[in-house]
Amino acid sequence: MRTRGLVQGVLALALGAAVAALPAVAGSETAPTIEAANYSGGGIYKETHAWSPPGATVGVSGVVTLVNNSSSVEHGVVWSSAIRPACEGVPENRGATSWRGTCTFSQPGTYTFYCYVHPTEMKGSITVNANGTTTSTTSTGTTTTSGGTTTSQGTQPEGAAPLARALNEALSLAHGQRGTRVRGSLNVPQAAVGGRLWVQLLARRAMLAVSHRLVDVGHLSRVSLRAGRLSFQVSVNARARRALRAHRRLPLTVKIALTDMHGSVATRTRSVVLHAR
Repeated sequence: MRTRGLVQGVLALALGAAVAALPAVAGSETAPTIEAANYSGGGIYKETHAWSPPGATVGVSGVVTLVNNSSSVEHGVVWSSAIRPACEGVPENRGATSWRGTCTFSQPGTYTFYCYVHPTEMKGSITVNANGTTTSTTSTGTTTTSGGTTTSQGTQPEGAAPLARALNEALSLAHGQRGTRVRGSLNVPQAAVGGRLWVQLLARRAMLAVSHRLVDVGHLSRVSLRAGRLSFQVSVNARARRALRAHRRLPLTVKIALTDMHGSVATRTRSVVLHAR
């Protein structure tokens, strides 16, 4: 009897610890982040702007973080869809510098938005999955929930599923490449016809001697996509070329987003190393 009581006590303690750990696990989930990005286009009047990435997919009551890290360029959010989220810390219907906020999405559907200051350049969308899970695509091709890597929790929303399959199965991007351009290709599915492809190159700050953790060193946007094989190449900027000459190699993080005409988006992150010729 004493042994049985001891076993029951141990099981009760273990169960209590597991239950107590559940909030900590839930709290560790990371919300998708969309950042207002500014790119030099050859002069102050040729600067371009974009949301990076241009969208995300979350579950009902999911949270997305929106960020403007610039202290000199104003950005803001205007919701153009009939349904709108509840936001905190995000400047809505106005522009502002140096802000970070979150938006909570309580209804399933597609939420579209654009920048208050750059309405034609900066357009994005959030797809809310009715099954209550947050999903995106990682470099390993697994389903992720709320930013963490998992293998089978949740499913891709109907609109994003064929886009995710294309990024997982029909993306060609060699890990090691020579020169100052990242080259790849994608077999655009029928579901993405008329949509957009966004490719962004990021380098570590240590390679570029700058203060930001990851720095944009090149990007590409293709719109009005057609079905079939699409080849792309993205050149790195002058600072990255100098780093490549100095170090003879330049590790890059490549972020790829594929968006359809209805605002559904799938993303994938790959690593590429450029080698000097």
